[in-house]
Amino acid sequence: MSFTTLASLLGGIGLFLLGMRMMTDGLKLSAGNALRSILQSWTRTNARGLLAGILITAIVQSSSAVTVATVGFVNAELLALAQAVWVVFGASVGTTMTGWLVALVGVKADVGALALPLIGVGMLVRLATASDLRHAGLGEAVAGFGAFFLGVGILQEAFAETASHLGGWPRQLPAWSGTAAFVGIGVLLTLLTQSSSATIAIALTAAAGGTLPLELAAPTVIGASIGTTSTSLFASIGATAAAKRVAWAHVGFNVVTGAVAVALLPPLLAASSRLTALAAGTDDAVVVLAIFHTLYKLVGVVLIWPFASRFIDFLSRRFVSTEEVLGRPQHLDSTLLAVPSLALRGVVLELARMRAMAFDLARRRIQGTASEPEARREQEGIVRLGQAIRTFIETLTKQPLPNDVVEALPDLLRAIQHLDDVAIASATIGPAPSHALGASHDLARLHEVVADMLTVPAERTSLSDVGDVVDESPEDDELEPRNRRLELAYEGLKADLLRQGALGRLRVEAMEEQLLRARRMRRLAESAAKANRRLAPWLPTVAGAHPPEDVK
Repeated sequence: MSFTTLASLLGGIGLFLLGMRMMTDGLKLSAGNALRSILQSWTRTNARGLLAGILITAIVQSSSAVTVATVGFVNAELLALAQAVWVVFGASVGTTMTGWLVALVGVKADVGALALPLIGVGMLVRLATASDLRHAGLGEAVAGFGAFFLGVGILQEAFAETASHLGGWPRQLPAWSGTAAFVGIGVLLTLLTQSSSATIAIALTAAAGGTLPLELAAPTVIGASIGTTSTSLFASIGATAAAKRVAWAHVGFNVVTGAVAVALLPPLLAASSRLTALAAGTDDAVVVLAIFHTLYKLVGVVLIWPFASRFIDFLSRRFVSTEEVLGRPQHLDSTLLAVPSLALRGVVLELARMRAMAFDLARRRIQGTASEPEARREQEGIVRLGQAIRTFIETLTKQPLPNDVVEALPDLLRAIQHLDDVAIASATIGPAPSHALGASHDLARLHEVVADMLTVPAERTSLSDVGDVVDESPEDDELEPRNRRLELAYEGLKADLLRQGALGRLRVEAMEEQLLRARRMRRLAESAAKANRRLAPWLPTVAGAHPPEDVK
C-alpha cells in the first residue's frame, strides 16, 4: 500500500468523523428541545420507546449520542429504567440509517457535485445566523452532511486502490476464523474512532471497492455494533445505579444480537441478497450490507421482545445502591391495600423507620462523623423512601376508607414532608469548628438541645418492638419543653455571637457564618419536632389502639 493510499484512507476517515460530529452537534442544537420532548413524552409504552429511539438516532445520526443522553435522563430520574431500555433498543436499530446513507447516496453520488456545495452552503448559513442557535445548528448539520459524503467518496477511491494491492487474500481465510477476525476488527475500529458509523462506512466502502467480500464486511458491521457499547459504559462511570443498568442493557442487546447475527450469518446474508434483488433488481454489495444491518437488528428486537421484562427485572437487581436499599419500603405491600387498617399500620411503621434514618443522618452530620459521599447517598435513599410512602398513600386513597384512616393520612403526609426537610437541611449545616464548640457554652448548649430533639426513643421499627414504639412515643407535653429549650439556646447563642462581633473578638464574616449555621440548626430541629408531633398520635395504631379523640 502506497503512502498516498494510506493518506487517503486516513483523510477519508477523518473527514467522515468530522462530518458525523458536525451533523450530530448541529442537529442536536437545531432540534434539541424537540428531541428532549420526544424522549420524555414518547416513551410511555415499549413500542413508542422503541420508535422514539429509532427516530432520534436516525435524525442525529449517532446511537452513542442517544444512548448517552438516555443515560443522562435516567441519571436525572426523568426516565424510568423500562422506558430507557426500549429507547436504547431503538437507538441500536436507528443507527442503521448511516448504512443506508452510504448505500443510497454516498457511493453513488458525484462527490464534487453533492458534497462541496453542501459544505459551502452549510457554512454560509452557519456564519450568517451565528446569533440564532437553531438556524446556525441547521447550517452546521448541512455542512456536516457535505463532509460526510466527501469522506465517503475519498474512502471509496482509496479502497478501490487497496483492492488491487491485496488481491484476493481476504477470500482465502477460513470461514469461521475470518468471521471472528473481522468481528474483532469491527470492535477495534469502533473503539479507536468511538463511532460505529465510521466503522460501518469503512466496511461498506471497502465492500464497494472490492477490498472486502460480503462474508467479511458483514462481520465487521456486527463488530461495530458491539464496539459502540463502550461509549455507554464510559458514560455510566460515576453515574447512578439506574444509569449503569441502562448502559448494560445497551451492552446486552448489542452483544446478544451480534452473537445471533454471527450464528445466522449465511441465511441472513442470503435473505439480504434476495431482498436486494427483489427491491432494486441488483446485487449491489453495499445495499446488501445495509439491508443485512437493518435485518439483523430487527431480528434482535423480535427475539428480545418476549424476554424484555425479565431482562429489565434482571438489570433492576444489579448495581443496587445504598439509596435504593434505604428507599425500598420494608413494611408496605400491595396486599395491604385491601385492608385499610393494615395499610395504615404499614405506613406508620415505615414512617417510624424513615424518622430513625433521617434523625440519625442529621445527628452524624452535625457531629461531623458522617462521610459526606455516603451521607449524600443516605439522604437520597430517605427522600426516595418518602416518595414511595406517598405513592402507596395515593394508591390507598383511590378506595373508600374508614374515618380513622382518613383522619390519619394528612398528618402522615405532613410527617413525610418534615422528615424530607430534616434529611435535606442537614446537608447545609456541617460540623461546628472544634475550637468554637469548646469555647462557647451557648453553642455547646444548642448542640445538646438539637441532639436531644433528634434522639427519639421510638427508633426501632420491627414488629417485635412495636410495644416499645408505642410506650415511648413523645407526646405534646414532652415536645413543647424541647421547643422552648431550643428557642432559649438559639437566642442565647445569637446574643453571644452578636456581642462577640461588637467587641471585635469575632470577625463579622465569621459571626454571620455562625449565625447562619445556628438558624439552620434551629429550623432542622423545628422540622424534627413537627415530624414527631404529626407522627406521635398515630403510633398507637401499630399496636391496634386508637388515636386520641382530640387529634386533628
